[in-house]
Amino acid sequence: MNLKPQITLIASLLLTACAGQADETKRAGDFQPDSRPLARTLVYECTGTEFITRLGPGEMAIWLEDRYLVLSQVRSASGTRYEEGDVMFWSRGEEAMLEVDGVRYSDCQLNPLRVPWEDARRRGVEFRAVGNEPGWHLEVRRQENLLFVGDYGATRLLFSEFTIVEEGDELHYRARANGEAIDVTVSETLCHDTMKGEPFPYTVHVQLNERSLHGCGRALDYPWE
Repeated sequence: MNLKPQITLIASLLLTACAGQADETKRAGDFQPDSRPLARTLVYECTGTEFITRLGPGEMAIWLEDRYLVLSQVRSASGTRYEEGDVMFWSRGEEAMLEVDGVRYSDCQLNPLRVPWEDARRRGVEFRAVGNEPGWHLEVRRQENLLFVGDYGATRLLFSEFTIVEEGDELHYRARANGEAIDVTVSETLCHDTMKGEPFPYTVHVQLNERSLHGCGRALDYPWE
């Protein structure tokens, strides 16, 4: 009896099976490329929680409601996955999921409109204001600096020293440097963005040299000490 054809067939089947297992192991063990942009703040909203992320090579910084962590990328059969301790984040395309202390939030969605505000908050900005026509924004970091960005980004003024003065129900931020003078008046009156209609708790008036600008603002907290 000639066993050679049978042995050849069995060997071929074993090699095919092993190759299939190897391919499957490789697929399950690969680090999937993350399609999200590097070094850009993203804001996710889920039912029951919300959080901020910034992506780096092989890792992801995450700001939860009560803590700040850096998660490391781990192998994933599909999508991209990051873990650190009892925190896990997974995403694939528009899908995103967060797990914290065994609780899973599987309906997380990006909210790009909140990005400028949450990015400022994670950087320690205590007060931020915005205005339109032309577009401008203002950021105040107490004990550090006051930043004014105007004319849709064409004007950028950083004041490393400023004073804070309370006058009645108004708060003033005042600074002068390199021939530029700014006086920011903040009053606790309801304000609506003139372009989007979004409500803000503070009305803001900016006197920059001879220019007068009006806008809205809000205070920002920093809970990640």
